[in-house]
Amino acid sequence: MPRLTSASRRRLIATLPITALLAGSLLATSLPAAAAAADPIDGAHTSGDPMFPNIGNGGYDALDYVVSLSWSPTGVANGLITGDITTATTTMTARALSPLRTFSLDFEGMSVDAVVVNGVPATWTREIDEATEKFKLIVTPSTPVDGDFIVAITYHGTPVVHVDSDGAFEGWNGTNDGAILLGQPIGTMAGFPHNNTPSDKATYTISVDAPSVLANVAGVQGNAAVASNGELKSKTVSGDRTTWVWRQDNPMASELAVIAIGRFDVIEGSITLTDGRTIPSWSFMDTGLSDANKTTIRNRVAQLETITRNLESMYGPYPGNSTGVIVDTVPSGVNYALETQDRSFFPSANSVNGNTLIHELVHQWYGNNVAPTTWTDIWIGEGMATWGPTHYNSAAGFGGGTSTEQSYFTSWNNKAASSSDWNIPPGAQTASDELYGYQTYTRSAQFWEALKISIGDDAFFALIKEWQTRFAGQSRTSADLKALAEELSGRDITALWNDWILEPGKPAWPDKLSLSLTTGVPATEPLDTGDSVTYYLSATNTGRVALASSVVTVDLSEVLSRTTSFTPPPSMVLDGTTLTWTVPAGTPPGTVAGIAFSIDIAADAPSGAFSATARVASLGGTCVTCVADLSVMEKVAPTTPPTITGTAAIGETLTATSEGWPAGTTLSYSWAIDGEPVISSARAAAPDARFVVPAGALGKRITVTVTGTLDGFRAGSVTSAATEAVAPAVTSGGGATAPGGAGPSTGQLGQTGAELPVGGAIVGVLLLLLGGAVIARRRRHHVDAA
Repeated sequence: MPRLTSASRRRLIATLPITALLAGSLLATSLPAAAAAADPIDGAHTSGDPMFPNIGNGGYDALDYVVSLSWSPTGVANGLITGDITTATTTMTARALSPLRTFSLDFEGMSVDAVVVNGVPATWTREIDEATEKFKLIVTPSTPVDGDFIVAITYHGTPVVHVDSDGAFEGWNGTNDGAILLGQPIGTMAGFPHNNTPSDKATYTISVDAPSVLANVAGVQGNAAVASNGELKSKTVSGDRTTWVWRQDNPMASELAVIAIGRFDVIEGSITLTDGRTIPSWSFMDTGLSDANKTTIRNRVAQLETITRNLESMYGPYPGNSTGVIVDTVPSGVNYALETQDRSFFPSANSVNGNTLIHELVHQWYGNNVAPTTWTDIWIGEGMATWGPTHYNSAAGFGGGTSTEQSYFTSWNNKAASSSDWNIPPGAQTASDELYGYQTYTRSAQFWEALKISIGDDAFFALIKEWQTRFAGQSRTSADLKALAEELSGRDITALWNDWILEPGKPAWPDKLSLSLTTGVPATEPLDTGDSVTYYLSATNTGRVALASSVVTVDLSEVLSRTTSFTPPPSMVLDGTTLTWTVPAGTPPGTVAGIAFSIDIAADAPSGAFSATARVASLGGTCVTCVADLSVMEKVAPTTPPTITGTAAIGETLTATSEGWPAGTTLSYSWAIDGEPVISSARAAAPDARFVVPAGALGKRITVTVTGTLDGFRAGSVTSAATEAVAPAVTSGGGATAPGGAGPSTGQLGQTGAELPVGGAIVGVLLLLLGGAVIARRRRHHVDAA
């Protein structure tokens, strides 16, 4: 179930001697004693667990345990076999996090014979206070330990039963034909000395020497076996005794260790996992069980591969290197099944036949592979191991049953707010006698479902798998779980977390809704300037309770850039480009709440597609259609700008050429002089591509704007580059003429219209008079002729 791993272990920083090279000589420079190395300290006698303040130890990180013991039966008492551990040695390899002059382990019962640290005898004392569950073996090595060290403890005696504060039995218990060691939450310290906290995982070798044949309380003999964790490495027979050696290479919290000695039928086999890996399976069932019970157990063992592979699809690769079950007949004080690592324990055939098997297999991921750091966080694993079988058997899982949402809503709804079961929040509990209560199992399973509703299926199933992938082999806190849920979902779950995990009282069942954002305009029909568009927001309550606090936002950043102005409805709030709508509280399950808002497309709206995007800003929302795509008509445009040909001079005709328009485009032309459009009275050869330069354009520049129109497009206009400044009119001989059409210009005439010179004026008058006399003579001649 619980624990922290090697990934979380701190590394010792060594202080190196300082040397200095002076005057060609290498001289050792000694540091003051206080600076050269940290002064050795006493390792803490607690791990700081709020549930068990005197359990666990500090100052070192346990890396590996080798537990070797010899067990023999001694008789029968109270219908159970009694026995002694005649000799035992536990060797712990650990790493001191700073120099330690003393350190402690947890060890309850039996007698300590010797303690050796790094091959040298050490002194030791025992500090015991049963009332406060303090069972300390305090070791003083001959020299302080620093970095990696090895301590070997030799002991013997009659092992004891550890009775939990809730009355359940742990530690060593006699059975009807042998003995069994179980340890959750803290009873493993009655089996061997160790750091008894889920935050300090280690690897294990467990070697047990026991009789090859055992008799039950009625004297019926049978072949004996020893079951434990991990993989069976050897089974060595010596006379009438057999030594069984099990190796657990995956980090394991000590409370997940098991040693079962008795008459067992052993079921050996293997299973193939989803990734193709084949692992061994060892299962042990009490020889004294009925044939019907044995058939039940064999049938369930045959289903281990299917169940495990199905669970892999939910949680990721199976974390162990072997599998199996242990079914043993135990005293009534052991009234529970337990997720002992790789090989879960069951007190009866009935317990292995139901959902409890799935529960304990889920624990191989939740509680074993990733363990809690303190017992307060037991709810993470127990809640998931309760939720898991419900999902497994649902239509959404691998069965056809009721959905997890309906199942856990019903259990939540049927428990009155006044019930004392709501008084203990899962993540803030401190009373060890209530550790296995409603808050740890049912409320925590309800929370997992509430979280699924709140962040959505995709993020939820990604979370429960990533928790295993990212923290495999480690012990992690509930704060780590919250952070990962927020990372993967992109949601702040603080309010939900506090309500369900940290605060007493009945938590609120979460809102659940589906959101839709639509318009009355098909995305395939582009909008024109001036068009009006109405958006429709609808929120359907798909949950089990009336909506309480759901909030919807709409990103209008692309929309507002295409409107002239926008005023939101009174029940919506616009902040920058984000439009917010609070869904009416009290919207019943199965009903729809809605709201609409409209926009007008601006005359200068950019062409092309644009979107409005809605989302449920509060927890519990999913989108049916949350992106409304529209588009503004594209403007028809040429591939090249228009050009003007011709002479930019008064009276000359200019011609506009505009190419590269799409086929079928109708073009119109608008001429301008220095940017001022030419009115209809302006001289033009035609109201189209040709333009006669008027006298008023002298010295100015002319442009043409070509406008194209084409069905399905907005009209597009493109303006040419300006001409050179307009020159005076050009005569047939190539000279410029005055604006009134007079003879060739000299000096500045063609440009300014100044008076003719005096000589030129006199010649002009004489020519006019002579011409007049000829005309008069002709007229008279014609009169006379008449």
